[in-house]
Amino acid sequence: MTDTGNQMTLHQADVAAILGELRNEVRARRMAMSQSEISPLERDLERSLDEIELYRVVSAHWPLIGKTIPQRAAALVNKLVRRYLRWYINPIVEQQNAYNDAVARTLRLLADAYVDLGEQIMENKAQRTENKEAKNQEPRTGTRRVNPEPESVIPSEMSVAEDNGPRTTDHQHIDNLQAKLMELVRERAAVEPPARFPDLELRSAEPQLHLHEQVTAHWPLGGTTAPQRAVALVNKLVRRYLRWYVNPIVEQQNAANAAIGAALLALIRLDAERRAQLATVRAVKGKRQK
Repeated sequence: MTDTGNQMTLHQADVAAILGELRNEVRARRMAMSQSEISPLERDLERSLDEIELYRVVSAHWPLIGKTIPQRAAALVNKLVRRYLRWYINPIVEQQNAYNDAVARTLRLLADAYVDLGEQIMENKAQRTENKEAKNQEPRTGTRRVNPEPESVIPSEMSVAEDNGPRTTDHQHIDNLQAKLMELVRERAAVEPPARFPDLELRSAEPQLHLHEQVTAHWPLGGTTAPQRAVALVNKLVRRYLRWYVNPIVEQQNAANAAIGAALLALIRLDAERRAQLATVRAVKGKRQK
C-alpha cells in the first residue's frame, strides 16, 4: 500500500509539473505577445487559443490518492473499477481529444489567415500613402489641363419640353422610362442568386455557442411504472458512485468548450474588424477611380 501511494504521489507530481510547464509557456507567450504590435482583438484571440492549448486534452486517469487507510482502500477500489471501465470510457475520451485537436488546429489556421489578411490591408494602406506622398512631391510643370464639363446624360426638363411638346407629354415619357427601368430590375432580380450576409449569420451563431457550451452528466432519470422507477433509482446510485470518475472528464471538456467558444467569439469580432477595413479600402479605391 505504501508503494502504491508513493507511485500515485509521483504520478500526481508529474501531472502537476506538466501543467506548470504549460502554464509557464503560456505566460511567456503572453508576455511576448503584449510586447508586439498587434491589435486588441488579435491579442484576445491569441489568449483564447492559449487557453485551448491548456484545456483541449481531456484525461480519464487523474490521480486517485488518499491520506487515511479507508481513503486509500476506496482509492484502490476506484482504480480497479476505472481499469475495468476503460474499454468503455477511454474510446470516448480519445475521440473527444481528436476532435478538440482538430478544432484547435483549425482555429489556429483561421487566426493566422486573419492576421495575414490584416498585414496585407496595412501594407496596402502604407503603399497608397507612399504613392500619395510621392505624387505630391512631384514638380508641377506645364499648363494645367482643364477638363471639359461632362455632358448631362439625362436631358433637362426644359430640353425635353422643347423637343417633345407640352409638360404632360414629358411626364408621360418619364413614367414610361421608369416603368421600363423597374421591369428590367425585376427581370435581373429574378435571375440573381440569393444574397448572403455571413457576418450577420456569425452574429446569430453566438447564442448557440453559449447554449451548447456546457456538457452535463446529470440529466433527469425517471420512470412511469414501478419497475422503471426501480431501475432509475439503481442508475442514480451508480451515477452517484461514478461521479468521481465521470465528473472530472465532463469538467475538463467544459473547460475546453469554454476556451473554444471564447476563441470563436474572438474570431467573429476579428472578422467584423477585417470586413470594416476591407470596406474602407474599397471605398477609397472607388473614390479614386471616380
